[in-house]
Amino acid sequence: MKKSAVILVFLSFLIMPQAMPEDFSSNNAVIEHAWDGQKPITDAEFEKAINTLTEKQKKKEEKAKKKKIKKISGGGTSLHKGLEPMSEISAQEALKEKGEFDGQLLNMPVDFIVDGKVLERGYYNVFGEKDKNGDVYLSFYQAHYFKGKVKAKTTNNDFGDELLDFVKIEPYNEDYIRIMYGSLDFNAYAYLRCKN
Repeated sequence: MKKSAVILVFLSFLIMPQAMPEDFSSNNAVIEHAWDGQKPITDAEFEKAINTLTEKQKKKEEKAKKKKIKKISGGGTSLHKGLEPMSEISAQEALKEKGEFDGQLLNMPVDFIVDGKVLERGYYNVFGEKDKNGDVYLSFYQAHYFKGKVKAKTTNNDFGDELLDFVKIEPYNEDYIRIMYGSLDFNAYAYLRCKN
């Protein structure tokens, strides 16, 4: 009799479905059919999704870069062309084209005479020019204003200067100074009378 009671109890557990938890049977069905209805993704679709995500990251980085530049430069624009904070800096050419040369800056410590005019001490842009006959002239400018021109003599001497383009002066005697000019085209010198 004991055997039959144990068997009956065991069979009652097997036959009764409500004895099992309800969630177990429903979850099992969901797991079995989890991949149903999924479509395969192509490589192109995957790349497009990745590019979208990385594009957002790039925008964040660019925004952070702009913020840093604004902190450094103050957020304004430059008065000079090509020097705005966000512009790319272009490589400089090794030599300027003919006609674009800015001249050489010279600080004259004394008043001097050119073409019968007295030029006061100060800073001058000196340009070396050859005319049609091959004569060399040194022109003196302050800002954009022509101040005078003096004839110079060409030479092969580089006057001990390491630079290719240069202008410098040295005292010659009590009344004259020697101006020495060097460029890619020629080296020249001239004597200028000083005003006492």
